[in-house]
Amino acid sequence: MAEQSELTIQGLFRSRARIRCPGVHIVAVPNGAKRGQRALNQAMREGLALGFPDVICLWKGPGIAAIEFKAAKGRVSANQEEWIERLNALGVPATVARDADVAIEFLKAAGAPFVDRVGRL
Repeated sequence: MAEQSELTIQGLFRSRARIRCPGVHIVAVPNGAKRGQRALNQAMREGLALGFPDVICLWKGPGIAAIEFKAAKGRVSANQEEWIERLNALGVPATVARDADVAIEFLKAAGAPFVDRVGRL
């Protein structure tokens, strides 16, 4: 079987999260797009944070978690490592996930509300 891309893993995660934890709002952070230097400079002026995780997950409580998705052989950059460490130090659960099911289990461990087998939160 071919290696899954980051986008495929992230898409599977979003699909599974919609079913298993519908009370979690998942927001993609558009920070990984390839840009020319001019567009990158503009994005930096607007607050782009290189290496910030791919998604932020929010739920009532208050609840928050951050996930950086990587393919099986994907390399975590120094900026990404720094953001994961910084967020965890701030009390925001943050991780790198190379599999959609691992990301789902991370959300569960972070305290996100999941439905039970009969569909109750």
